[in-house]
Amino acid sequence: MPPPATNRRVLISIHDVTPFHARRVDAIQRLLSDHGVARCALFVVPNWHGEWPLDGDQPFIGHLRARQDAGCEIFLHGLRHDEQGATRTATQQVRTFGRTAREAEFLSLDASEADARIGQGLAVLRNVGLEPVGFVPPAWFHGRGLSEVLARRGLRLTENAWHVWSLGDGARYRAPAVHWSARTRLRAAAGVVIERMRRPHDAFFDVVRLAIHPPDIEEPRVASSLRAALDHLLGRRVPVSYRELLEPV
Repeated sequence: MPPPATNRRVLISIHDVTPFHARRVDAIQRLLSDHGVARCALFVVPNWHGEWPLDGDQPFIGHLRARQDAGCEIFLHGLRHDEQGATRTATQQVRTFGRTAREAEFLSLDASEADARIGQGLAVLRNVGLEPVGFVPPAWFHGRGLSEVLARRGLRLTENAWHVWSLGDGARYRAPAVHWSARTRLRAAAGVVIERMRRPHDAFFDVVRLAIHPPDIEEPRVASSLRAALDHLLGRRVPVSYRELLEPV
């Protein structure tokens, strides 16, 4: 197969990086390494569901520091990720229907609440030697005013389900995310079909994202689809970091 065209790029990220998912995260990184991918973005959750504090697991912290030193970009990915204690409005229920099982932590937060949680999350990451380049809200959902909050906090990058953008100069890339859901057998099967069907559509975009979640590696159909997607994308696209995308040399 000829080398991929240099103007076609893929961003690869691992979501929900937490000690709770340590074994799965390690398996995903080994899979990426087997495909020749040395770097990816790590979306780190400081206290998964309020029960898995990152700063209480020194071996996992050491692993993340080593990955950061090797060129992986760290993103803050919420504070606890879930929506415990939050109440969705009817509009929010419609907006998220079928897309997240109460894992959109920032969906119903106002700018002040979002700022407080981001501040707490940043403090945890920085105290353990991680320097996040950006923030991505869990499930890609958030309320109003988030961009302004992130810019004030000195974070440079963020994304939603369809775009990646720089908070400094407003540069934005249309970059659809390939992802699955292994939550149920039906959703897993649907995700596999959708990934295959969307390939012709994604070919029209210069940049595509591959968003991998820890359960993906353990659901057999999703794991097989993930391997096929890696083969397909890496045969046609060059893997790049977020900074390389937004700040080309």
